[in-house]
Amino acid sequence: MSPLKTAASVALGTLATLSAAAFGQGGAAPAPSAATLVLDSHENLATIQWIQVSDVAALREGVIEKMELQLGDAVQEGGVIGTLHKEIAELTVAKSKLAAENQGPALKADAAKEVAAAVVARNRRLLQRKPDLVSQEEVTKAEGELKVAEAQLKEAQEQDAINEAELALAEEMLREHTIVAPFSGVIIKRYKEPSESVQANTAVVKIGNLSRLAANAFVPLEYVSRVKVGQVVELQPRLEGTSGDQPIERKTFRGVIKFVDPEIQPINETAVRIRVEFENTDLALKPGLKAAMTIFLDDAVAARPAATAR
Repeated sequence: MSPLKTAASVALGTLATLSAAAFGQGGAAPAPSAATLVLDSHENLATIQWIQVSDVAALREGVIEKMELQLGDAVQEGGVIGTLHKEIAELTVAKSKLAAENQGPALKADAAKEVAAAVVARNRRLLQRKPDLVSQEEVTKAEGELKVAEAQLKEAQEQDAINEAELALAEEMLREHTIVAPFSGVIIKRYKEPSESVQANTAVVKIGNLSRLAANAFVPLEYVSRVKVGQVVELQPRLEGTSGDQPIERKTFRGVIKFVDPEIQPINETAVRIRVEFENTDLALKPGLKAAMTIFLDDAVAARPAATAR
């Protein structure tokens, strides 16, 4: 009996266990009262895969100035991976900042508006006293100058908004010279080195998140109706060519079924793919490993403590 089956027997007591060994051997479906489904034959082992793995690209064309991380280094989400030479971008930000902080045109236009408004107000007071104290030409001229001053103030305010937008654009361009991690993980490939040129969207490194992984497995058709999204699953690694006594093979990892494929697999048409996601807090599991899988079909059984193979 394999370590996984032994552990399942200890944990479940007298509860019946389905075995996927029947899959491919023409075994009859087990009784509906069975509490678990075990996928542990060589053909049916689950495959550990990444959930988060990605090539991280430079967002702009340029020349790499620094690469902060080596292969195997950990990086947090938003952490710096490398930088491009950014001297021109920094100068552009400085120039845009000066333009955005320049309040002279707006203050000048506001002052001109105040003067023109005062003249118009004075003319109106004089006309109220005596209609011929101010000529119509002076009244028209003063009102025209007020409108011009108002337009100049509006133009200055609009230019201030444009300058602010250009500063924001320059700052974003500067930020894009820094290559950051889209999620926490480890560096698993380096494609570029300092002093190498890159095009926009050219991959610089590949990172993967080992703390949360997935496992794909295939459930025989006769059991598919009992396998549901949300069911608890235990995984136990299997190493090729060992007797099952390696430390990693004595560990169990709990996860949850996140996906049950609505399609039957086209090859042989005898199974349905499922996907399990689980925490890999001690980073013991690696993508590419194989694992036996125990699916808890009964919530009460799933609530029991995880079994550890011995």
